[in-house]
Amino acid sequence: MSDLGTFSGGGTPSSSNEKFWNGNIPWISSSDLEEDNIFKINISRFITQDAIEKSSTKLCKAPSVLIVSRVGVGKVALSFNDVCTSQDFTNISELKCNQLYLAFQLSKVMKKAVNEVQGTSIKGISSSEIKSKKIYLPPTIEQEKISSFIEKIDKRIQTQKKIIEQFETLMKVSRENIFSQKLRFKDEQGYDFHNWEKFKLGEIGNFQTSSIDKLSRENENEVYLVNYMNVYRHEDINSTTIKLFQKVTAKEQQITSCNLKKGDILFTPSSETPDDIGHSVVISENLENAVFSYHLMRFRPKIEIDILYSHYFCNIPIVLSQLSKFATGSTRFTISVKSFSDVEVSLPSLPEQKTIGKFLSLIENKIEIEKQILEKLELQKKFLLANLFV
Repeated sequence: MSDLGTFSGGGTPSSSNEKFWNGNIPWISSSDLEEDNIFKINISRFITQDAIEKSSTKLCKAPSVLIVSRVGVGKVALSFNDVCTSQDFTNISELKCNQLYLAFQLSKVMKKAVNEVQGTSIKGISSSEIKSKKIYLPPTIEQEKISSFIEKIDKRIQTQKKIIEQFETLMKVSRENIFSQKLRFKDEQGYDFHNWEKFKLGEIGNFQTSSIDKLSRENENEVYLVNYMNVYRHEDINSTTIKLFQKVTAKEQQITSCNLKKGDILFTPSSETPDDIGHSVVISENLENAVFSYHLMRFRPKIEIDILYSHYFCNIPIVLSQLSKFATGSTRFTISVKSFSDVEVSLPSLPEQKTIGKFLSLIENKIEIEKQILEKLELQKKFLLANLFV
């Protein structure tokens, strides 16, 4: 690889010398590069010509390929501007092949090399080791076609990530505005819905604890167990997915008191920090032979709450902050049934609940669809990198 261009390292000008900083020459550290995105460099620091002349840093002429060879080893970026880098880089300039092709090829090579890194406190790959790596170059015209094709996919991936970010922002802002009642909906006739009413959770439903653990015993009935991490990860729990859950045994009385019905909400009542309490999932249909573990708490509404709306109304800052405030403990924090029951929520009318639930669910489903598209694009890129760059 040593004949592909001019190799150089980087350096960090002294932070105490004011004459070295706040110039107009970009200076890049390993944290300024992103994983799996050769086009993204987050430039936030600039140095002066004085720093180049009087410190260890060097100017890397564009176009160049920047390789993180120490801290954050494995990242690769393509620079179309003259830049300086920290000592954690090995850079290649004055390129003798297509720069995009080389950057994509090196991205694959460096991922493999990460498993071979040497060092103890700081892992790294030396410049000589990078030079010794072999890459295969097709004719220039083929390099250009391959790099152009991969570049289009790569840019499509970055666009897809921005689309997801936009929908996630829309979801966040919509939830904030809806549950602060800054955003209100109209009914089908265009009239305002009724005012929201404030309740304590204990007034509109009952909380139930469990004594069911992960063990299986003789003379007990086999059941599917919904555990803490299933709720913490906000997994979809229905009659199909429940069959993939852990099987344990429970007594008849336990199964009766800890069963799961449509509309039930399971909460995590404990965590290592107060602000991590209160993760929840909604049971979307009646489940047979399914129970929840002693690490969870079940809320069963006494009034009708729209099933889609129920996914959101407890997972908002004003509710989560109450849970955090009620939490007690030192190394692990918990909330009692009484504290859960005292949590205050504001409920709109059932028709408005249905409107809110449908609205938020549409955005959430759109986010999921866009994430699936992103996953397919990333798999396509991974396949192409594995097969086009041998």
